[in-house]
Amino acid sequence: MDNQPYTSNPSHEGAPSNIPDTSMTREEMDYILDGIGPSRRAFSQRLANGAEFAGGWLRKHWLAVVNGFLITYIGLALLTPVAFAFGLNGPASAVFHVYRFFCDELPTHSFFIFGYQICLCQRCLAIYTSMLLAGITLAFLRKRRSVPNLTWWMWVIAMIPMALDGGTQLFGWRESNVWLRLLTGAIFGIGTAMFLLPQIEKTASDSDDIAVAR
Repeated sequence: MDNQPYTSNPSHEGAPSNIPDTSMTREEMDYILDGIGPSRRAFSQRLANGAEFAGGWLRKHWLAVVNGFLITYIGLALLTPVAFAFGLNGPASAVFHVYRFFCDELPTHSFFIFGYQICLCQRCLAIYTSMLLAGITLAFLRKRRSVPNLTWWMWVIAMIPMALDGGTQLFGWRESNVWLRLLTGAIFGIGTAMFLLPQIEKTASDSDDIAVAR
């Protein structure tokens, strides 16, 4: 009678079939012990690969995504009155009402195109346009050098002119004008962009370096 002991090689005659092959990776052995089948393992691997690809793409192209969003957001606000002028009242009205969640859209504080109000007030238009210009500038500068971000207290300082202009008008102490709304909105927009965008750039660059080092 053969008294040879069992080995971990599943090809050994008489070896229990539920003992994993030692040539398997630790991850594969964990899957087997957890009762996860091959199809589910393959799906999990595809999901992980897809997430890794999406994360890598976003780290490289995040600024293009931000600038693209701002272009679309500003562009729709400017094209809505054009749509009204061409008789596309249904879609234009729907877009105009959606923007009301993000801007007060006061007619007295807004520009008009072809006699129809755009979807953003003058101050909001200045904020988002200046952020877009800062984002485009960063896209060129980051290829040559690292762009430092504003500190949080510098960002607060950039907010003060807008707060004073809007606050004193809100309480009825004075009336603002189009130039002040544009100027204070632009200062805040540039300050916000220079506070946030370089920090995102640094985080994305550091994450990319870590991913490459793995």
